[in-house]
Amino acid sequence: MGSRRHARLAPLSLRIITEPSTEVLSQLYQVEVSAHQEPWTQDDIASTFSDNTRCIGLYLKEELIGFAVICVVVDEADLYTIGVCKKYQGLGFGTKLLAATLKECVKMGATRCFLEVRVSNEVALHLYDRFGFTITGTRKNYYQGSHGNPPEDAYTMVCDLTQLPPEEEAPATSE
Repeated sequence: MGSRRHARLAPLSLRIITEPSTEVLSQLYQVEVSAHQEPWTQDDIASTFSDNTRCIGLYLKEELIGFAVICVVVDEADLYTIGVCKKYQGLGFGTKLLAATLKECVKMGATRCFLEVRVSNEVALHLYDRFGFTITGTRKNYYQGSHGNPPEDAYTMVCDLTQLPPEEEAPATSE
């Protein structure tokens, strides 16, 4: 893909990824590495695929640029991970991906969504706040630290999905 300026004009699509090929798992891993300080391994990502999870891929043209993994049990969802490739961050794509992810949670029967986030991740905290997530607690040293980074606490957060703010403009359709 060309410049960031052109990325905003390119067609976006959302796809539910159900049984990823080796190639798609590799693409998911590339996004994970680009988006996170302590990324999951490719095996970690592969292990999340089950009957009560969904992986929502965000595509720019045909390039996977972001994804989220949710798990829904009865009426509660957990947002396991969400991220957008570093070069596409700051363009509103994370907002679109989170909106679609929470919509999928509701579609799967969830009324609340839980997550953990680094206490230092101000960008994510702002995004979650926009969608009505509130801090419910702190998990000490939740992120173990690696690559020279010290351990870090995580906030636990919850969102009442029955009280979502008006839906953000999201990309056309999910597959």
